[in-house]
Amino acid sequence: MLIRTTNRFPSIWREFDELLRAAPTTTPANAIAPATDVLETDKAVEFRVDLPGVTPDGIDVKLEGNVLTLTAERKRETKEEKDGLIRQERSWGTFSRSFVLPETVEGTEPQAAYKHGVLTVTLPKKEVAQPKSFKVKVEA
Repeated sequence: MLIRTTNRFPSIWREFDELLRAAPTTTPANAIAPATDVLETDKAVEFRVDLPGVTPDGIDVKLEGNVLTLTAERKRETKEEKDGLIRQERSWGTFSRSFVLPETVEGTEPQAAYKHGVLTVTLPKKEVAQPKSFKVKVEA
């Protein structure tokens, strides 16, 4: 028996491919989720957040209880900058992320710095959370 395979719907697949190629490539504003690294040392917990294209006055860092909330806004380009645009993949809009902090974090002295598109928030640990070393004299 000879099995014959044919593409019965070539125009549908061609139209589907064209539809995908023509789809807008902008990301909705609510889909912004910048990469974040969280580091812990003996003395602090540090958050490093990638925020390229965000101005320092567009960043809000808020610490309420044991919750750190980072909010930022990347502005949409103006019409003049969009003239001649062929493809747009960079997202724009406002995002907000919250992190529940461990009990070891001291929330009274947070520090934040923004350099080269990276926001760094440092939260020192409580004194009791830091490991201590004591020299014990052994008597013979």
